[in-house]
Amino acid sequence: MPVIWLNGTVGSGKSTVGRALAARLPGARFLDGDDFATVGPAPERWRAAITALLRQVRRLGGKQVLVIAYPLVAADHARVRAACRGRLIVVNLATPLSLVLRGRGTRQLTPTEQHRARQMQSQAYHRRRFATATLANTQHPPGRTARQIARL
Repeated sequence: MPVIWLNGTVGSGKSTVGRALAARLPGARFLDGDDFATVGPAPERWRAAITALLRQVRRLGGKQVLVIAYPLVAADHARVRAACRGRLIVVNLATPLSLVLRGRGTRQLTPTEQHRARQMQSQAYHRRRFATATLANTQHPPGRTARQIARL
């Protein structure tokens, strides 16, 4: 069973699309990386979240489809790919920064999250080269984006 990892900036719709995708795929389980982050400085929180998600991949991967929403950097991608043993699909959600900053749905970003979204956009989180696909997650409802990903 594959692991589908949704990548992108803060506020790009990873969690919303991930929930919609998991609901479309029989027996799929959704994991939001933010639920696995610890308290503390940002780099430590991010490292803790990736480590905890990898534990879940090792425990559940292969038994059911996992849909994970959390940003990836190249070093973490290598760890994730190794844990998934070739069953990894990474999808970049390329949401325009103006749309992210304006807010989507019911979520409005805090000033700190807006700053982080700008940083992540400048670091090209929305177009990682290691991704299987990049989707322009703009005006589409989450269900439509989830259908596109399910076709992959």
